[in-house]
Amino acid sequence: MTSRSAQISGHDLVLAAVRESGPISRAELIRRTGMARETVNAVLTGLLAEEALAEGDPVPSARQGRPARLLSLGPAAGVVVGVIVDTTGARVEVASLAGEVETSASVPLDLTVPADALNAVAAAVREAVGEQRVWITTLGLPAPMAGGVVQPSSVLPKWAGLAPATELRRRLGHRVIAANDADLGVLGEVAHGVAAGHRDVCYLRVESGIGCGLLMGGRLHRGATGVAGEIGHVQVDETGVLCRCGNRGCLETIAAPRELLAALETQYGESVDAARALELAGHDPIAQRVLADAGRMIGRVIADLANTVNPSIVVLDGPLIAEGGPVVAGVREALRRYAQPEVADRTEVHAGSLAGRAGVLGAIAAGLSRLPAARPAPDRRSVIVSALRSHGPMTRSDLVKLTRLPRAATGDLLAAMESDGVVAAAEPPSRSGRPSPAYRLVTPPELLAGAAISADGVRAVIADADGRVLHSTFAPLPLSLAARPPVREAAGVVRALLSEHGRSVSELRAVGLSVPAPVDPVTGRFGTPGVLPTFTGFAPADEVTELLGVPCVAANNASLAALAESRRGAAAGARDVLYLRADQYTGGGILAEGRPYPGAHGFAGEVGHLNVREVGPLCICGSRGCLSTFLAPGAFQAILAGAPGLHDDVTPPDVRLLELSDAGHRPAQRALLDAGRLIGRSVAPLCNVLNPAVVVVGGRYTLSGSHVVDGVRESLMRHCAPAATAGLRVVATALARDAEVLGAIESLLPHR
Repeated sequence: MTSRSAQISGHDLVLAAVRESGPISRAELIRRTGMARETVNAVLTGLLAEEALAEGDPVPSARQGRPARLLSLGPAAGVVVGVIVDTTGARVEVASLAGEVETSASVPLDLTVPADALNAVAAAVREAVGEQRVWITTLGLPAPMAGGVVQPSSVLPKWAGLAPATELRRRLGHRVIAANDADLGVLGEVAHGVAAGHRDVCYLRVESGIGCGLLMGGRLHRGATGVAGEIGHVQVDETGVLCRCGNRGCLETIAAPRELLAALETQYGESVDAARALELAGHDPIAQRVLADAGRMIGRVIADLANTVNPSIVVLDGPLIAEGGPVVAGVREALRRYAQPEVADRTEVHAGSLAGRAGVLGAIAAGLSRLPAARPAPDRRSVIVSALRSHGPMTRSDLVKLTRLPRAATGDLLAAMESDGVVAAAEPPSRSGRPSPAYRLVTPPELLAGAAISADGVRAVIADADGRVLHSTFAPLPLSLAARPPVREAAGVVRALLSEHGRSVSELRAVGLSVPAPVDPVTGRFGTPGVLPTFTGFAPADEVTELLGVPCVAANNASLAALAESRRGAAAGARDVLYLRADQYTGGGILAEGRPYPGAHGFAGEVGHLNVREVGPLCICGSRGCLSTFLAPGAFQAILAGAPGLHDDVTPPDVRLLELSDAGHRPAQRALLDAGRLIGRSVAPLCNVLNPAVVVVGGRYTLSGSHVVDGVRESLMRHCAPAATAGLRVVATALARDAEVLGAIESLLPHR
């Protein structure tokens, strides 16, 4: 088997262009690659001789001149390999650069000896590809991966600490990447299966364990340390069976196939495999009940994810999963019971459609996505502008290191950009030795405005084009029974703030608006009545634009708070952040890879409507026992009624609770600590699946000491999977009441 470097070269660039475009003429190839005609012709001569490319017959054309001959991939263009490992063995599939599977094979494995298993995988790959050029092999494993290293798991306990891609690359001699099998499964279903066309997907592989792959906004979500998707270790029974992860009552100890098949074998007194279980469930009420209950248990967790991650489709895959079977039916039933009505109505639930091949097809798709691309190198000026925008003022030497542009070219570009007024000299940092000149972007004299609507009023700020706050104000305004008045009032507060400081609306470039309700990321409209009945039926950004005449971006308040904390506050520098608002308006904001994540329909982060107790208090959303009902001021009435001091009807109950806590009243402090514990216990499944680097806790209840934050931290460390909490920081907000309005400003600035 031959092996060559996968680094981009003239040969690779031409191959990439043909692969991406399909049959292509030489003239179009020159345009797409940006290479000189002589260079392209020289490269083509070699590729045609190697049969990496093939040239077809002349294509008739209405134009004068020689007819074009289209180039396409040839038999020696090379292949990519996908490998999926499970508890019984490995499946190997070889695909052309066009993604067409050419060869497949299966090999049994002894996973208790990783070296022997990898030797067997390498032998199977070599046999499957023969003498063809292999661009990349993608290996999928049923275990969490972080930094290319297998993390401790119940499925592959002997593989912990192993870097399988490195080991397999050493055996094969070509590039290898390794990933979690559920992550690859979601790619397979999106590329070839039932999730095609969806950008927000939750894929569950229910086999040796229960793993979850997430596609969020079209991007595969791996989490801060690469172990996102640990849904099998969501705790569903605190006094349940001890799991290999060290926790009790994890989902996979109850609903994984091995537990279900063992239960059926005990019941029927015979050996029961997956096929037999599905057969029994077709006519036997006992088998049907066992599998349906497992589906309901899985669905209970899926409902929490639907409320907080808000995928558009959930795909279930595994040997016990069938589209019309009891597991899928159980998941759908639980989703309808526990998810918000609009979320449940708009979340599809299906069995996988690829007959167990989602993982290996996803491995092939992952390999193809890592092949050299035919896109020309970006404009060098754009590279420097992007670096300065993302990192702020930088020295010339630091720019050279970051951009990898030639030193002389960088100096010439900076001189020209300074002459054109794009960059300006900046103060160099204090360092030993001869200082390198520093530069900053020249920002246009435009203003940005941010406004945040809350329960007690509108907070607004005016900032310069770089986001530096120039002016701020707060206008008291109780929430009304209609949503348009506070939205229009927010526009009025911005106008008044500008006028107060001698500025005009004509100087505004854009407005960011923080609102206390979900906003559909596609339509920009509030959802139907449900989560917050007042805010429904119109697009808030359109209202502001109509009044101020400038573009407006509107988003949920907690989502914007997460963005602000990651750029200016307690989570500065972190790219995967969960923000929790701890008060009667409980909510959450998700930052994934540095970007706010709204979910498929804008409902991501709705942690206030996670079900805590089925027979709990009635919530404004129409359900019972939502988390927010246990954090409403009335939930603390027992503390307030028994507290010393005067009892008046003027001081709001939540303010009184915080005053008592500040005065050292132990019951009030304990109540806040328990509130934090309840929040942490409720969002533990979300942390397992998202794998954030930082959880930031804000909201009114954090204004009195660290009690709430301590409670959240305690519960997350107690109820999350160990892999999810390794390195996790749980901190108090650094921006407090300003987080939402500063997030509105940050939403107008470039992604950093």
